[in-house]
Amino acid sequence: MVRFLVVSLVVVALAGCKSREEQLKAAEDEGNLLVAKKAKLLEGGGEALKKEGKAAAEKLAEGGGEVFKGLGKGFDKSLTEVKLEVVPELAPKGLGATRAARRESGKTNVVTVYVTMEKAYTGPLELRAFDSEDKEVGRAKAEVDAKEGGAQYLDFEFDERTPLLTAGKFVLR
Repeated sequence: MVRFLVVSLVVVALAGCKSREEQLKAAEDEGNLLVAKKAKLLEGGGEALKKEGKAAAEKLAEGGGEVFKGLGKGFDKSLTEVKLEVVPELAPKGLGATRAARRESGKTNVVTVYVTMEKAYTGPLELRAFDSEDKEVGRAKAEVDAKEGGAQYLDFEFDERTPLLTAGKFVLR
């Protein structure tokens, strides 16, 4: 009986062992399955990119375009917008200013200022330009004839040699 058990165990053990060729074939099949899975994964990704990639690329390009538009606007703004101060002496006269922008008009450099008048005012206003070191680099005058509660854009024409693009601030007086 012992002999029978030993022989049975040997037969079962040998039946469970695979030959070298069978082991290589199993490994090859396992490798093929693994590669096929990865290929299908990539194929699915490619299909998704075809469907969704176009929309994503459009959004990405749109975002990039908005960045460039913003850069352009910022650059334009840096060339035209100016820092404006109003001397305190104009407040009792009812005069104020809310914005100013520089532009070139022919041979004359112009700064346009939006002036508000809470009281009627007739007379000149002067706009002075200062560089980054707070040194005056130019002056221009404009005549005003406004009724109470009025507002208007005034053009201050500076000499063509006035370096308006490098002026750090303008003071309305």
